[in-house]
Amino acid sequence: MLIIGSGRTLRETVLESSPVLALLNQSFISSWALVKELEDLQSDKKNLDLSKKARLHLEKYTFPVEMMVALPNGTVVHHINANNFLDQTSMKPEEEEGPAISFSAGFEDPSTSTYIRFLQEGLEKERNVEELM
Repeated sequence: MLIIGSGRTLRETVLESSPVLALLNQSFISSWALVKELEDLQSDKKNLDLSKKARLHLEKYTFPVEMMVALPNGTVVHHINANNFLDQTSMKPEEEEGPAISFSAGFEDPSTSTYIRFLQEGLEKERNVEELM
């Protein structure tokens, strides 16, 4: 799990949730990166592997904050922009155009259930990609 950008809103909400922290600790290596750091790594000619991984992450980045699930080789298997994430969690069910977002996972806070679902979808996509390899 990689979060690119400052992500203050995330740190003050879902990343303070015990269930989210438990899932992150159990199944992810979670980290933060600033865009400037990734840009510097991307142009590093001495470490081509790290440069490639930085490029792969920057290709998926959208301002201001992007949450990503990536394989060890840098391939991003799942991502969502923080603004889209916050839009999803602020929608009332009757305002939704697509399939209803379920908040019935036992969490009162819609952002917690949505974030856990994002992480679980990332794990599932990771498994599917690894099966193809």
